[in-house]
Amino acid sequence: MLENAPFLTSANATLAGLTSEFSELADTLDRLGAAADARTASRAAGLKSRLQAFSPRITLVGQVKAGKSALTNVLAASPGLLPSDVNPWTSVVTMLAINTRAPADPTGPANTKARFTFFNRDEWDNLVVNGGRLGELAERAGAEEEMMEIQRQIDTMRKTTEARLGKHFELLLGQNHSYGYVDHELVERYVCLGDGPDLSDAGAATGRFADITKSAEFYLDVPEYDFSMTLCDTPGVNDTFLIREQITLRSLRNSELCVVVLSAHQALTTVDLALMRIISNLENRQIILFVNRIDELNDPMAQIPEIRAGIEQTLKKFNIGPDVAVIFGSARWAEASLTASMRLLSPDSQHALTAYSANLPERKSESGWETMWNLSGVPDLLEAIGERIREGAGKRQLERTKRSARNLANEARAKAVAARQPSRVVNIKLGEGGAAAAMRELSARFEADAASLCQRLRDDLVQRMQTAEASFVKRATDSLVTYLEQHGEQGTWNYDPTGLRVLHRTAYASFSRALAAKVGTLYGEAASHVQGLYLAVLGDELADFSVEPPHPPRVPAPVGLGRTIALDLQSTWWRRWWQKRRGASAYAKDYAQLISAEVHAISKEIEDSQVAAVLENTRATLRDFLREHEETISRITNADASTDETAEDPLAGFRTGGDANTTFSEILKGLEEMAA
Repeated sequence: MLENAPFLTSANATLAGLTSEFSELADTLDRLGAAADARTASRAAGLKSRLQAFSPRITLVGQVKAGKSALTNVLAASPGLLPSDVNPWTSVVTMLAINTRAPADPTGPANTKARFTFFNRDEWDNLVVNGGRLGELAERAGAEEEMMEIQRQIDTMRKTTEARLGKHFELLLGQNHSYGYVDHELVERYVCLGDGPDLSDAGAATGRFADITKSAEFYLDVPEYDFSMTLCDTPGVNDTFLIREQITLRSLRNSELCVVVLSAHQALTTVDLALMRIISNLENRQIILFVNRIDELNDPMAQIPEIRAGIEQTLKKFNIGPDVAVIFGSARWAEASLTASMRLLSPDSQHALTAYSANLPERKSESGWETMWNLSGVPDLLEAIGERIREGAGKRQLERTKRSARNLANEARAKAVAARQPSRVVNIKLGEGGAAAAMRELSARFEADAASLCQRLRDDLVQRMQTAEASFVKRATDSLVTYLEQHGEQGTWNYDPTGLRVLHRTAYASFSRALAAKVGTLYGEAASHVQGLYLAVLGDELADFSVEPPHPPRVPAPVGLGRTIALDLQSTWWRRWWQKRRGASAYAKDYAQLISAEVHAISKEIEDSQVAAVLENTRATLRDFLREHEETISRITNADASTDETAEDPLAGFRTGGDANTTFSEILKGLEEMAA
C-alpha cells in the first residue's frame, strides 16, 4: 500500500489543459451523436472511444542493473511489482497500461489484468538454433570458435528450459496466459529466472515460464493520474545474443517517448554508447535521460555536474541535440517516499539524501517524505513526460479527432439539408450515374494516385539507401587496401560505420519530408473534390460547407538504423577474422561481401518493417476517408434505396424535431473555437 500516493498527482498539472480539451471534445461528440442519425452517431461514438483510449507509449531502455524496473514500478504506483534483479538470461518486454482496459480476449477473463505471450516456434528456433543476431554475425564472418561458444550457451539454455517445462514445452510455444489479477508472485513466475528453485522441479514457481516468455502486459488502475499512459520496460541491452537489442528496437518503433535509464556510477559506458547509437535516430524531443542511483554517490551535489558534462559531450558526439532532457534522481528515494519506509535506504543512501537536500533548499517541504520525493527526480521526469505528450502525441490525437469531428458534423448538416428537400437532391444528375457514381469514380482515381505516389516514394528511398551503401562499401574497402599496403597484416584495422548511418538517416529524413508534403497535397486535392461534389448536390444552401483532408500518417523514427553490425564489434572473433585472410585482395573481397550483406540487412529491415507499414497506412487512411464520404453521398441521394415502401429511410432521424442544420452549425462553431 502506498502511504503517500497523492505525491503522484504532481504529474497532472502539466497535462491539465490537454485532459480538459479531451473532455470537452468528448462531450461535443456526445452532442453530435445525439442529434444525428444512427450511422453518424455510431461514427461519433467511435471517435470518442479512440479519444478515450489514447494512451501514449513510453519505453524505458538501458543496461542491466541501471534501475529501469524499479523506476517503472514507481511510475506505475506499484513498488515491488516488477522484479529488479532479473536474471540476464531473460528477454521479456513488459507493458504496463495505466488507466487503460485490456483488449477483449475470448480465451481470457472478462477483466484481464495480466497477459503473458510466449515465443512461437520460429522465434524460439532463431534464438536456440541460430544464436540470435550475434550468431548471424559470427556465422557470416566465419567465426567458428565463437559459434561453438554461442552454441554451448544456447544448448544449456534449451536443456534448462525443457527440464523445467517437460512435456508442456512444445504445447506452450505460441500461446498466451491471461489472469484477472496481477501481483509480484505472478510476475516472477513468467519473467524472472531467479536462483533458488531446483530447475528440475516442474512445480517451481519462480521463473517457471521465463525462458519462453516474450512479452508481459499488465493493466493497472492509478486513480492519482488524470490521464492514461503505457510504460514499456525493456530488458537490458547487454545480452549474449543481441536478442534484447532487437526487442528494444521493436519497442521503440511504436513509442512516443524513450526514457534512457543510466546508472550514475557508470553513465554512458560502452553498453550505453550502443543505446546512444539507437536513440540518435529518434527526434530529440522524444528522448529523456534519467540518471538513476544518485543515492549511491558519495557527494551527489558535487558529482552530478561532472556526470552531466560527460553526458552532454557524448550526446554531442552522436549529434543528439541539447534539448534532450537530462534528469538526475533515485528510484529508491522515490519508492521510499511513496511507501513512507526507510527500510530500502542504506546508511550511505540516507547520508547522501541529507547532503543533497542541504544544497537544494527550494526542494524542501514540511513533510520529510515529500522532500525526498522532490529530490528523487521523479516529479521532474513526470513533468518532462507530460510536456512531451502535450506537445506531441496528445496534440496530434486532439487535432486528428477535431478534424474528423468537423467533417462528421458537416456531413450531418448535408444530410439535414437533404432531409428537408429530398426530391431536389434525388433528382440531381452529375453525369449519367449521378452523384453516387461520381463519388465512386473519385474514390477509384485518388486510390490509384495514392498507390502510385507510395510506390514512387518507396522506390526513391530504396535508391538513395542503396547508393549510400555502395559508396560506403567502396570507401571502406579502399581504406582497408591502403592500410594493408602501409602496415601489412599487423594490428587490427577498423572502419567506423557512423558515416553510413548518417547517409541512411539523411535518406530516411528526405523520405519523411516528401511523404508529409506530397501525401498532404494528395489528401487536400481529394478533400477539395469531395467538397465540390457535396456542393453540386446540395446547392448554395451550404455555402460555408467544407471537407477537411485527413492528417498524413506520422513517419516513425528509423531506430533500426542503430542496430549492431559487425563493424561495431571489436571482439576477439572479429580480430581473428582478419588474421585468417591472406593478401590485400582477399581481405578486400571478403570484407566487401561481409559488409554489403550487413548494411543491406539494415536497409531491408527499415524498408520491410517501417516503410511498408507507413505507406500502407497512407493508402488505408485515404481509402477510409473516401469510402465514408461515398457512403454519405449515396445516402443523401438515396441512390441505393429500395423501391419497397417498407424499406428503411436512409435519412431517418433528420426529418423530425427541431432544426438539425442549426444544431450541427452550433457544434461546428464550438469545434472551431476549440481549434482556435
